[in-house]
Amino acid sequence: SSGINAESQSYFFLVCFVSEMSATTDTMLDTAQINSDVAVDSSPATYININEFPWYLVFKSLCATFREEEHEIRVVGGAVRDIILNIQPKDIDLCTTAPPDIMVEILNKHNIILRETGIQHGTVTVIKKGFQFEMTSLRVDYMDKGERVCRYGTDFKEDANRRDLTINAMSLDEEGRVHDYFQGQQHLAEGALRFTDSALTRVSEDPLRILRYFRFASCSDLFPVKCPEDYKEIFFQKRSALADPSIVKGERIWKEIGKTLSSPKCCDALDQMKECKILRSMGFPVLEKSFKCLIDPTYTAEGLIPDTKAAVILGIIFKGKTDMLEELVTRWRVSNKVKDVSRIAAVLSNNGDIADIKRHLYSLNPATFKEEKSVRIQALRSDKLCWLTEEQVKDLESFERPTFPFNRDHFAKVPKFKSKQKDATDWIKEKWVESCFTMEIPEMIEMVRKIADDPEILRDRLSRV
Repeated sequence: SSGINAESQSYFFLVCFVSEMSATTDTMLDTAQINSDVAVDSSPATYININEFPWYLVFKSLCATFREEEHEIRVVGGAVRDIILNIQPKDIDLCTTAPPDIMVEILNKHNIILRETGIQHGTVTVIKKGFQFEMTSLRVDYMDKGERVCRYGTDFKEDANRRDLTINAMSLDEEGRVHDYFQGQQHLAEGALRFTDSALTRVSEDPLRILRYFRFASCSDLFPVKCPEDYKEIFFQKRSALADPSIVKGERIWKEIGKTLSSPKCCDALDQMKECKILRSMGFPVLEKSFKCLIDPTYTAEGLIPDTKAAVILGIIFKGKTDMLEELVTRWRVSNKVKDVSRIAAVLSNNGDIADIKRHLYSLNPATFKEEKSVRIQALRSDKLCWLTEEQVKDLESFERPTFPFNRDHFAKVPKFKSKQKDATDWIKEKWVESCFTMEIPEMIEMVRKIADDPEILRDRLSRV
């Protein structure tokens, strides 16, 4: 989420103060909690006024519905983090003690709309009174014959223990109480990104957490991108797993890298990842200087969706190294759109002829010309080392796809022409494009005359195509 402002900071510290005052209400822990292998919610109770959030009454009614069936629901994950910061969550994730079959049964029994969007993972989308929630059954990890496996559970503490970062491991009940097992609120106040367990443990479980760490750091002003030295060492040790698709699937890597590349602190994150040798092990080109020397840090990609902006930045990083880029995007299994945009950005940012760029722009689909041209201009604007002047970029921005001026009526000017008109037209159009659209009708008619005088010219050209 976005960084916090002064009002949000004041709100957050007020919440912390209130939690200190109300600590006496929730300090008792039962024996089962004390003896548990997972983290215990031993922090002072924090209560947040969530009544003013527009979705609260719907959430409260869902809680009542599940309570009738002897089950509990809480808000979990990033939504809790945003609520603590007094930010309206973009998505609201819920967890329930009900296993998937019971969860679906309860929702159907009470005529609540649901979509089984991820039922194989215990997740459904719940829709009520215009609000949408992702509801998932609680899970717990355990070891089976030396392998880490997952099953459905009923303990919010155990579910929180599966999460990577402390700021994402909190839960919130209908009364507004924050259940915090790993000092997530304290880390939010400090602006610190910390794993729920040791970095070695969490990264060993899933090496993708290395990239998630930098993604969170780069997307918010709340956290510094520079990571602790002990984390750097762990990231360095485990970096090779990110290049092995049998350990981490390419699609998952692009999901994290793509968000980092489109983030406000993209260059800082890339520099930190370079320091840990993460980029080199993933197949990025070696860059001795800071990424700020390559990518304009003020670049905002106005009008582009994040995935397209990420593709533009990726292409600039690989400028002139299209073979390396092709290998990487194939391994990551990115969309055809991302593959095309990144490839074009890599080519355009390394080109030295504005006429070549115009010829390339002409080759775009006429139906989507304006949109596709905009993407490519963005690629040039975002490249800090771009060889184009501002005047040349503006010239490209004003470039409109020209209409080929030659048609079949012009063949009437040369009565003795007997060859196929289509073949001749294709050749004339090719020459017109080569001239960067400056070739005029008299020159085109002269080509027709030459073909009429010597048809072998056209046959020879066709044999070479």
